[in-house]
Amino acid sequence: MVAQEQTAFNQEIKSFAFPEDMAIHPSLLQAWQRINEVHQMYSLPSRNKGQIIYGSSGEGKTFLVKNYQKLYPPIVTPEKTLIPVFYCRFKEAKKSIDDILRFLISALGVTPPKGRTQAGELSAQFYKLIDDLGVQLIILDEIQQVLPDKDSVTAMNTLKYFCGLLDELKPSIVFIGSDRATRLLTFGKTDKTTDDNEQLSRRMFRSIKIGRLAPSTDEWINCINWFVLKIGLEPLTDTDHDLIDRIYLAYGFGRSMSTLDDLFLSEPSSLKTKTELLDFLFKNFEKNCHVSETDGHFVVNPFSFEEYKAAKVEKEIMKLIL
Repeated sequence: MVAQEQTAFNQEIKSFAFPEDMAIHPSLLQAWQRINEVHQMYSLPSRNKGQIIYGSSGEGKTFLVKNYQKLYPPIVTPEKTLIPVFYCRFKEAKKSIDDILRFLISALGVTPPKGRTQAGELSAQFYKLIDDLGVQLIILDEIQQVLPDKDSVTAMNTLKYFCGLLDELKPSIVFIGSDRATRLLTFGKTDKTTDDNEQLSRRMFRSIKIGRLAPSTDEWINCINWFVLKIGLEPLTDTDHDLIDRIYLAYGFGRSMSTLDDLFLSEPSSLKTKTELLDFLFKNFEKNCHVSETDGHFVVNPFSFEEYKAAKVEKEIMKLIL
């Protein structure tokens, strides 16, 4: 605890290695390194820069930032409680700056004023809380929830307010969201309704997309072997290409990294052979993944040799490669 307090008060922010409880994934690794860099800007004299990390549901974005937040838990001192990393997830749409601020203030553990407020009152309260609580990094998850579908006055106000946060707050901001989150960088550009000083893109590092891994690559095999080792089996090699490809088809049918969690980590295992692994994956796919349709067709279990002959697996993988 003493070491944590010293870190918080001295603002010495170090880099942490990629968490061991996450499968190695190149874009997740890049995002992790960037979060470290953005956090470290708190103790630098240069102006803050924000970061957008985006991708489809199930790719591991929230799990990544929650792992980072765990490295900086709240620090209770005799005088106050410090929150080095403030994480907030927008669970529902917020239509105005006041709605956003009330939600953020509540997430910091304080009840915002009720009813109508004077201009700037909520913003002043939020800024003071960020300072009083020693916040070094702000992570806003599901940021697309606060973005209107179309450019509008409300959208412009939201954009300008985020610009102000990056310009005026000491901690920087990591924005997490779906592909729609990238609209933070494009609001007002197409119809020339924002000038250069109002553009959020000027205040941001290049966005990072958490995308799917490609089949038949070293990155894919390394990712799979993280899960294989987790359940106590020897790593898969090139000689296991059929099984590796079947796992990829399951990964492609489902919600990516979340699907791999369902396949491998959904229940305890006592496997000893790869034959047992195949049966284990078949049952887990049936239980967790075999429930939706893809392009109007019911998803077939890729671990079924009856439904998926080896030649069919190879053909499907080649379609994805070419």
